[in-house]
Amino acid sequence: MKHMRDRFVINIYKSFFAIALAVIVCMTLAGSAGAHFSSTGYSDIKVGADTIQYHLSILESDFVHIFPDKPDGGDKISDKQLTSSMEALTKLVDDGLIVTGDGKIGSVVITGAKHEKRASMDMIGIDIRFKFAATVKQYLMQYNFFWYSGVDVNHSNYATIQVGGQTIQQVLGSQNYIVQIQGPGAAAGNPSAVAAPSALDAKPAVNLEATSWLSTLKTYVLMGMEHIWLGLDHMLFVLGLLLAAEQRVWKIVRLITAFTIGHCITLVLSSLEVAYLSPKIVEPLIALSILYIAVENIWKQKESARVIVTLLFGLVHGFGFAEVLRGTLSGHMALPLFSFNLGVEIGQLVVVAIVIPVLLWIKRLPLQIKWNQYASGIIGVFGLYWLIERIISQ
Repeated sequence: MKHMRDRFVINIYKSFFAIALAVIVCMTLAGSAGAHFSSTGYSDIKVGADTIQYHLSILESDFVHIFPDKPDGGDKISDKQLTSSMEALTKLVDDGLIVTGDGKIGSVVITGAKHEKRASMDMIGIDIRFKFAATVKQYLMQYNFFWYSGVDVNHSNYATIQVGGQTIQQVLGSQNYIVQIQGPGAAAGNPSAVAAPSALDAKPAVNLEATSWLSTLKTYVLMGMEHIWLGLDHMLFVLGLLLAAEQRVWKIVRLITAFTIGHCITLVLSSLEVAYLSPKIVEPLIALSILYIAVENIWKQKESARVIVTLLFGLVHGFGFAEVLRGTLSGHMALPLFSFNLGVEIGQLVVVAIVIPVLLWIKRLPLQIKWNQYASGIIGVFGLYWLIERIISQ
């Protein structure tokens, strides 16, 4: 009896230690699995022989941080204030967008600014015209918003560039914020790009090849892979599925397939703006899915029910994935959507390929504890922490 009591007490201490450790880690890493997108902007750019028409869209909640004039009311900027602040807007654009044609700066005119909806998000849209004195062979566009000022180094701008009958899609960030592209009036009317001059002391310019589909494929595949690897909540859900499968290949295939089918469906529907679920609902549900799969691992539900539940939670995670793409496709959606989804699947398969051998190795160790349930318990603590944190922060 004493032996059983001592063993029970030891297990209680072990459980307490595991939970405490998980809570500490959760508090440390909470920021890495918050919202699935940070500061966001969109650029729709039409390149002419001596003119660039540039429509810039920035989240209103982001815009207030860089707007030179104090907003009229809290974190909101009125249309009246926008139209009466053209001088401030012009200065903002001059600092945030540097566009040259053959090394020369042209005239910059803001033709309009107003509130707009993009991907169900409140945004500020600014229409800008860059005019040059003569036909331009090489344009250089440098996007400096947010990271130069230190407001948000993770800011991303999704650019759709139309030039010479081609459409090129590119994601601009702190590591690739310079685009240099050949004008439509250049030889053979075929747009191309070269590296940015080193004198600019900037990051390497984005290389926009004439075969722009290859650049788009690479950009969105990498984006999908990074989204899986940097999304700790998605990673833990996949780990929970692998623990649920108990290292049995057929179970792993069934659960991962159900999750993949689920998130592919809503990723496509949401990216095409056919279906939409607010992040205020999606984020807590993703946390709930992590908590649920952890509890399910401990109480061992039926396999058929587990597959159905995994499929349903896959639908929820798909809405989370789609937040990155919403509003970025601008009518040219097939290749970016396919590429991003491919990147997500590649990232997921890499995680599975790394984790399964580790789990098999642990399974062979002569451990005296039910490590599968302990691991699920720690995952569950993460899910519970995020669930509470995301509900409170709404």
